[in-house]
Amino acid sequence: MIRYHLAGAAVSLALVVGMPVQAQVPTPPATATPAPPADIPQSHLLAARDVLVVTGVAESFESIYNEFRVRVRDMVVSTRPELRKDTDEVIAALKSEAERKRDEIIASSAFLFAKHMSEADLKEVAAFFKSPVGQRYSAARPKALDEIFGLLQAWSVNTSNFLFDRFSEEMRKRGHQI
Repeated sequence: MIRYHLAGAAVSLALVVGMPVQAQVPTPPATATPAPPADIPQSHLLAARDVLVVTGVAESFESIYNEFRVRVRDMVVSTRPELRKDTDEVIAALKSEAERKRDEIIASSAFLFAKHMSEADLKEVAAFFKSPVGQRYSAARPKALDEIFGLLQAWSVNTSNFLFDRFSEEMRKRGHQI
């Protein structure tokens, strides 16, 4: 029984660790959009923003509105079909607010990248992702990550079970029954 709980914990940990970077970026409180600090030049922040755009991180922020649009529409219209027109209109009207929220997280994320990487390094990263090989990498990344995720689930359970079996074996050698 313990073996399966550990396997579940391992899967959970692997899922969190295996999430794309954009999911792990800490976000400031919803009401606070940090102003660019005086010690980070605007060109440095723009280089960081460029990296967010060319690596696809900024695009993932856009997907939040699209997911919201689809889910809310499906939820409301499936139970109240007569609200279809108003639902579509209200969701469309919220797009500009969603774009402002997206711009806030892009600015905050750019600040975080600028805080941790030099402007020159950020420009090199952007140059790589704009290059033909960088573009091929970006195109291949989503499918590869999906496939890795599939491998990771089984691997984490198998590895956890293997390690627990080895742990039990070693504990038995020391006279403990688990």
